[in-house]
Amino acid sequence: MKFRPRIQLLNRATMILGLLLVLISVGTFGFHVIEGWPWFKALYGTLMTVSTIGAEPENELSREGQVFNVALIFMGVCVVGFAIGSLTRAVVEFELGSFFGRRRMEKEIHRLKDHFIVCGAGRVGRHIAMEIARR
Repeated sequence: MKFRPRIQLLNRATMILGLLLVLISVGTFGFHVIEGWPWFKALYGTLMTVSTIGAEPENELSREGQVFNVALIFMGVCVVGFAIGSLTRAVVEFELGSFFGRRRMEKEIHRLKDHFIVCGAGRVGRHIAMEIARR
């Protein structure tokens, strides 16, 4: 359970990376098919659109290309919004979890009275713990 937040963060990061790759692939393929651009120019146009730079190739779009570009911009904004939201959520969960976990641990430590701490749960540690529990 200790590693669960790391796994969730890794899953979110993998999902975000996957969404970005799908977005770039769809954009590149769309510009290649709709505008008849070579693959590199289509990739370049996609990156200019998704990164919101909006440089050169978009100026020469046909009507169908403009409609596709609007959809690509919308999808890009959604993916970036999801990425920012997911990463912000992960940071906030980690910070709050650390804060409240430490606070709970400190409260429990202050409530302890007449106790022993046995470090190590090997053969000797278990034997000592059983002996203390019997007394």
